[in-house]
Formats: sequence, structure tokens, C-alpha cells
Amino acid sequence: MHQAHDDIQAEAARRGNSIIGTTVVLLVLAGDHFLCLWAGDSRLYRLRGETLEMISVDHSVVGELVAAGQLSWDQAEHHAQSNQITRAVGVGSEPGIEKRRGEIASGDRFLLCSDGLTKYADEATLKRFMQEGALETLADELMRVALEGGAADNISVIVVDI
Repeated sequence: MHQAHDDIQAEAARRGNSIIGTTVVLLVLAGDHFLCLWAGDSRLYRLRGETLEMISVDHSVVGELVAAGQLSWDQAEHHAQSNQITRAVGVGSEPGIEKRRGEIASGDRFLLCSDGLTKYADEATLKRFMQEGALETLADELMRVALEGGAADNISVIVVDI
């Protein structure tokens, strides 16, 4: 991610000091543990049994409002400042990568996604699809939800079963 940060900054300089950046979310699995690395508003969710948990926390203006208890995540998706991120790879002197670790268990299901999905699929929808969907088709089903919702942004979806 640090190399990508440097490469993006070099491209921005080549273009005349444009601001170019990207969000990222990364999942590393090792033994009985996971590591999540992220910058921006791409997300990692974990479904364990009946509980859907957002592992990453958006680096955004609305993410700060949610952390302060002023908005729910579903409200934040429709807020006027929902696209204003506060960290990104390629912007600033450092990429601003945050990390979180945890334990994994058999049956856990992880979802890595961009805001192109979460703008059109609230947490209840994500939970329902993640509980009911087959691994082989779940990413396509979630992509369809975003596309049918109007998808005005890029959509990235990866599903991992343990």
C-alpha cells in the first residue's frame, strides 16, 4: 500500500499536481486470526452467526459523525457529505492506513466492498444476502442490488467464507 501511495503521488505530479487517491480495504487471514488494513470508506464486514459487524470504520466526514453518535451508518450513506473521505492512498504525506485484528471462527463470512455497494445496500440488506447467499453467487447478487439501485460509483465486492 505504501508503494501504491508513492506511485499514485508520482502520477499526480506527472499530471501537474492533481489530487488523485483511492480507498482500500485488505483482509489477511493467518491461522485463527485476521488482519484488516484500510484507508478511506471501503469496508470489511464479518457475518458470524446472526451478527453482521463492520470491522473497518469509514475515514470520512460522515464516519466521524457516526462515531460521535450523530448519525447511523444507514443515515450516513444518504448524507450530503457521504463521499468526503478524510484518508486515502495517494493523498497526503502518508496513506493513513488503519488496522484491526481479530479471531476467526469456522462459519465466519467476510465481505470486502467499496461504497458503490453500501450506498445501495443498507446493513439489513447486506445481512440478509450474506446469510442466504451461496458463496459462488453472492458477489454477483450484491452487485446486482447496487446496479439496480442506480450505481453512480464503482462497485467492488469480494466474499470470503471460513
